[in-house]
Amino acid sequence: MKIIKYVLLLFLLLTACSNETDQVMYPSNDLPELKQVLNSNEAVYGFKGIVDKDDVLVSIDIRRMNQFKENKIAKKITKQLEEKYPDKEFLVTNDLKLKWEIEKIMKQELKTEELTKSVEKIKSLLKEET
Repeated sequence: MKIIKYVLLLFLLLTACSNETDQVMYPSNDLPELKQVLNSNEAVYGFKGIVDKDDVLVSIDIRRMNQFKENKIAKKITKQLEEKYPDKEFLVTNDLKLKWEIEKIMKQELKTEELTKSVEKIKSLLKEET
């Protein structure tokens, strides 16, 4: 019985400590209001994004209870961002493929020309149907 209590206690401690959220934009100094819009939405608990010349790609992490409404949430955030920045094209999604590609770009720390090529590659990947 004591072993079960210790295992449950250990399980609770490990799950309570794993609530890290990533809120990262690359390059970090661009579009400061973007983070405010994403943080103001209660359904979003983390995000990663890339800001290019004309395009902004954002991968959002949505809370479990809101997963069924992820398309509505993404459209709402996209609309809010387009109102603040009408000259930019936004792509907001909960797609893991986008998140992995954004993480890869952040690790490589690409410059403008390479970043533009990578953004175009990501946009074509998202248009693919699996």
